Amino acid sequence: MSSKTRLLFDTHAFLAFFNREEGSDTIKKYFEAIQDGEAEGFVATITLTELVYIYTRKTDAATARLRVMQVQGSKLNLIPLTSEIAINAGTIKRPGISVADAIIAASALSVGASVVTNDPHFSDMGVEVTGYP
Repeated sequence: MSSKTRLLFDTHAFLAFFNREEGSDTIKKYFEAIQDGEAEGFVATITLTELVYIYTRKTDAATARLRVMQVQGSKLNLIPLTSEIAINAGTIKRPGISVADAIIAASALSVGASVVTNDPHFSDMGVEVTGYP
């Protein structure tokens, strides 16, 4: 069993990183730790949906595809939406929290990872949060 830090990146963390928003330097350090093998990184498949949706509407489809390819080509482990994760997401979801965020939280719980996010509601679902900036 590995004692490495396990980090799952929320969609907002990717947006902050790609758009060089506040906290992007901190997120970059997390990515570097994963690249160097000092931590394990994860991403929920629903995050790919959110990235495509956001970038297609705010920029264009080519940028959306590029961002998804960057995530898929990284050392992040993609967590598929299994029936177990889907059921757990429905159990931990709270009013005012999107289904996508509940799936991200349940994905993190499924691998024992902390969610890298600036959204405070993840802790409301019983998930450890690694914040930024």
